[in-house]
Amino acid sequence: MHHPRRRALAAGLAGAALLAAAPGALLAQPAFPSKPIRIIVPYPPGGATDVAARLLAPRLQEELKQTVVVENRPGASGNLGMVTLLQSPADGHTLAMSLTGMLSINPVTFSKAGFTAADFVPVARVSLAPLVLVVPPDSPFKTVGDLVAAGKAAGKGGLPYGSAGAGGLSHLASEMLNAQASGHYTHVPYKGGAPLAQALMTGEVKWGLLGTADARSFIQAGKLKALGQLRATRSELWPDVPTLTEQGSPGGVDFDVWFGLVAPAKTPTAAVQLINQKVAQIVTEPEFRKRLNDIGGVSPMTGNTPAAFNEVLQREVTVLSKAAKDLGLQLD
Repeated sequence: MHHPRRRALAAGLAGAALLAAAPGALLAQPAFPSKPIRIIVPYPPGGATDVAARLLAPRLQEELKQTVVVENRPGASGNLGMVTLLQSPADGHTLAMSLTGMLSINPVTFSKAGFTAADFVPVARVSLAPLVLVVPPDSPFKTVGDLVAAGKAAGKGGLPYGSAGAGGLSHLASEMLNAQASGHYTHVPYKGGAPLAQALMTGEVKWGLLGTADARSFIQAGKLKALGQLRATRSELWPDVPTLTEQGSPGGVDFDVWFGLVAPAKTPTAAVQLINQKVAQIVTEPEFRKRLNDIGGVSPMTGNTPAAFNEVLQREVTVLSKAAKDLGLQLD
């Protein structure tokens, strides 16, 4: 028969052994990142979102000392890729390259988007580029004021304008501008920036908002004319193009197009902070900045923190969600 004292001593020793093992067990948890990082791009290869991800991936791989894979999951106007992210473990190893409007507009315009902005945590912005208000080279419009006045004079449905797709940022921002022309311009949606640029050059539509990457070469070649940029202050990409705000358009139509990494909302803060620090450093490197400039983007040089990114997103959710609701846009 075991002596009670001995039993107590054995139990005490076992307890001490467990306590001694506990710190080791905690230390044994793998440090982040412990496996390859996946960046989901919710669009096909070759677009601006994809290019931003593929520009970042090799440098992020060097910094994190883990493989970084870019995976295209296009479909349902980007919704499929964002839902794929939410179905992945919230451990920091799966991210998505999102952009302006995805988290603020899509949940309003698609009843089955499958997500809201609250399902994600902003990690870091990679590239900023303003939308540019462009017209055909022979357009009589010299300023945004001319465009607004012509719309008012034409009456309801008198003149067409183009967007890069129904429900996207170029459409919603255009409608915010169209409201100043008493809503007299009629919307013509195209399937992306490239078809819209062609429609503008042939004069099918009177004006449109194009992303910098889509607009830049045509403006430089004199095939399109820039009347303004949608930004609170002039971008270094367009130092000679006045903002819409400068030209008397009410504030609100001044959203940069951003491309940035987001993660599922429950992702550990330490993982978010680590990736943020690495991305914020990478995007300020001269070589990265040059390559980004070449494709029509600007690096966020300061204030590239999750908190600052979240402020941008919250403003967007407020303004753009309301604009989408006011338009009654329903895309499914």
